[in-house]
Amino acid sequence: MPDRFDTQTIVVTGGTGELGRHVTALLHSLGARVLVPFRSEQALQAFSERHPELSREVRFIRLDAQDGDKVLRAMEQWMAAEGVPHGLVNLIGGYAFGLPVAESTLDDLYRMLDLNLAPTFHFCRALVPHMLSAGRGRIVNVGARAGLEGTANHAAYSIAKSAVIRFTESLAAEVKHSHLNVNCVLPSIIDTASNRRDMPNADFSHWVAPADLAQVIAFLLSDGARAIHGASLPVYGKA
Repeated sequence: MPDRFDTQTIVVTGGTGELGRHVTALLHSLGARVLVPFRSEQALQAFSERHPELSREVRFIRLDAQDGDKVLRAMEQWMAAEGVPHGLVNLIGGYAFGLPVAESTLDDLYRMLDLNLAPTFHFCRALVPHMLSAGRGRIVNVGARAGLEGTANHAAYSIAKSAVIRFTESLAAEVKHSHLNVNCVLPSIIDTASNRRDMPNADFSHWVAPADLAQVIAFLLSDGARAIHGASLPVYGKA
């Protein structure tokens, strides 16, 4: 079981999503005060219906995570009233079935970068200066196994997730001497309802359970991970 996070505030982007619900619930159960930026009212409603008690205790802020200026302003306003968060979990991302490179455009690549890298970049840019001033902070990003090796018809997604890994390593190198830890997890396929719909003939037992991935994320936010900087931690399940 990871450390408790009593008195700590942790920002979880994508906290209303299928993985995000597990991360948010686990961190809250460990005593954290969780702030969840969200964009979709539908996702927020689904979260509230599934976790009615939790939704009354989690703090939510509506925000377009792909708009860097809006992220910066919203986080500045929130910190002015609530203080500097102790942790940041960047879960926003996604996958789109790819095309061969010869049939792709730069727009296909930019869409994957906007979805997988831009929100992580924007929230880190907004919060890291304040974490540096506070002299502490833990950040966990989400890469993917696909970011380690290119495969056919997945160039844009692999590039985007590789960029998250390199971004994590670069930021970790910049801040590791200031008591900030920056790491990322590399799941293979996460066992979510949407992935089951997209791949109905797969063996779901080989996939990574969201609750198990949440446990790994919580560990990287804990004091037990204080010596880990710039790591890309594989979480592949049995795949």
